[in-house]
Amino acid sequence: MNVSDDVRVVSSFESLMATKLKSTGFSLPPIAKSRSRQAGNHLSRYRGRGLNFEEFRHYQMGDDIRSIDWNVTQRMLEPHVRVQSEEKDLPVVLLVDQRSSMFFSSVDTMKSVAAAQVAACCAWKVLKDSDRIGALIFSNEQLYWHKPQRHSAHVARILQSLALANQGLSRAEQKTKEVAGSGLSDALSKLTQQKLKGCLIVMISDFNDATEQDVQRIKWLKKHNDLMGIAVNDPMELELQFPQPIHISDGDWQLLADTSLNEKLHRYNQVTQQGYQDIHQLLSAGGVDVVRLDTSGNHIADFIQKMSGGYRVR
Repeated sequence: MNVSDDVRVVSSFESLMATKLKSTGFSLPPIAKSRSRQAGNHLSRYRGRGLNFEEFRHYQMGDDIRSIDWNVTQRMLEPHVRVQSEEKDLPVVLLVDQRSSMFFSSVDTMKSVAAAQVAACCAWKVLKDSDRIGALIFSNEQLYWHKPQRHSAHVARILQSLALANQGLSRAEQKTKEVAGSGLSDALSKLTQQKLKGCLIVMISDFNDATEQDVQRIKWLKKHNDLMGIAVNDPMELELQFPQPIHISDGDWQLLADTSLNEKLHRYNQVTQQGYQDIHQLLSAGGVDVVRLDTSGNHIADFIQKMSGGYRVR
C-alpha cells in the first residue's frame, strides 16, 4: 500500500471531512464571560438587548426594576418581571501544529494525523453548536490563517489547508529543518496579531519546543480569551528503549540501534522526561489546562471521553 493511502500516516481532505460523523458526545468548554454581540447557542443569564423571552414571574426583592413588564403588571394587578436569556457567540480558534516534529509515531498513528483529525472533529462540533470556527495551521513552510466564520464551506476550507499541510510532511522533498517563521513562537505571535477577543483558543501540538517567551504570549492571549491545550505525544519521546535491534532513519541517514544502547539511554530518558514536565509546567504557569493524547490510534475516542463532561478551562 502506498504511504499516501495509509490514513495513519497521511490525512486526506476526505478523511478529515468524514470526522463530522464522530463530532458528537463531547463539548468544548464555554468561556467564562461572553464579550461577543453575535448570536449563538451559548446562553448567558443576564439582561440586555437581543434577549430571548423565557417566562413572566412575580417580582421578587432584589429584581432589577427595569425588568418589570408594566403591561402584565397592570393586567394581573401585581408586579411581574420578564425573565429572559441572551444567546452569546463562542468563537473557537484552532492552533494546529503540522511541522516535521509531528511526523512521528512508534505505535500506530502519526502525531500529525492525530492532531489533524482531532482538530477536524473540533471544527465540526463548533459548527454544530452554531458558533464561529477559525484556525491557524502552521507547518515548516507556511502558516494558514482562517478568520472565524460560521458555515460548512468555511470548515471545508480549513480542512483543505489542514490536509495540504499534513500531506506535505510525507513528501520526499520535505526538509526536516525548519525555516524562519515556522516555530510555535511564530504561530503564537501570528495569533496575537489577530487581536482576538472572547474566543476559545484550542492549541494542538506536541509542545516540544515551548519556551518561556511562548508562555508570555499565551498569557497575553488569555487576557481576552480562554485557552486550552491538546498535547499529542508518542511513548518513545518519553522513554526510548530498544528491546530488539532496530534500524532508525531520518530519511537521509540510517543506523542500527540494539539493546546495548539501553544503559546509555537511561540518562537521556531522564533528561527527556524532565523536559516534558518542564514544558507542561510552563503551560500550567500560563493558565492552560492540557488534554493529553497519544499515537495509539484511539485519539478521537480518548479525546471525546476526556471532553464528554466539559473540560475545565482556568
